[in-house]
Amino acid sequence: MAGRCMRCKIDIVDDTQECPLCHGVLDGESDSEDFVSVTYPNVAEILKLPILVIRIVIFASVIVLAAAMIVNYITFDGVYWSAIVAVGLFYGCFTLVLLLKERKSLQRNIQIQMWMVIILSVVMDYLLDFRGWSLKYAVPITVVAIDIGVIVFMIIKINGWQAFIMSEIVTFLISVINIVLMLKGVTDVSLFAMAAVGFTGLVLLGTIWFGQRMISNEIQRRFQV
Repeated sequence: MAGRCMRCKIDIVDDTQECPLCHGVLDGESDSEDFVSVTYPNVAEILKLPILVIRIVIFASVIVLAAAMIVNYITFDGVYWSAIVAVGLFYGCFTLVLLLKERKSLQRNIQIQMWMVIILSVVMDYLLDFRGWSLKYAVPITVVAIDIGVIVFMIIKINGWQAFIMSEIVTFLISVINIVLMLKGVTDVSLFAMAAVGFTGLVLLGTIWFGQRMISNEIQRRFQV
């Protein structure tokens, strides 16, 4: 045992040098009879899964970036949109690390980050004479990345997996609206956009199917129905 946190009154059972709750320096064994300790779980073991998840996401991001660069090269029309994808993936990985570290208001932070990326992509596309790459590539990749992130959070059981249903609903609606805009002639329909609708729809359907009562309760709580 590494030591005790006198402030939180817990025992730490791994080799960490700070309290995982208050981040204070651990004390040694206490002789005080007033100290009532609760054994804290092995923090190092708990952190292994998020670290593994981060590595998997970074590896997947590299693959996605490579695919985007290949598609950009084959369908090159004067815009290096894969560079925007690279920035977005880097930003997404950085955000994931922060979210896993903080673990607070995850759903709100996820949606804020998503809207920031989408708005920034559309604005940049508009400033570059609107060639449609934001709707054809940036928005679909963003919503798919958000849903993958949500699946990751469900797997590692952060904040109760049913709590992410709202993020799934929003990503599905965005992907549907994106397709509608394309069908209206704003830009050409892209394979990425079609894949995004299918993927976000399957994730949402799967969550509702397996969640059932918990998802129903979460929706009722969110919409006060």
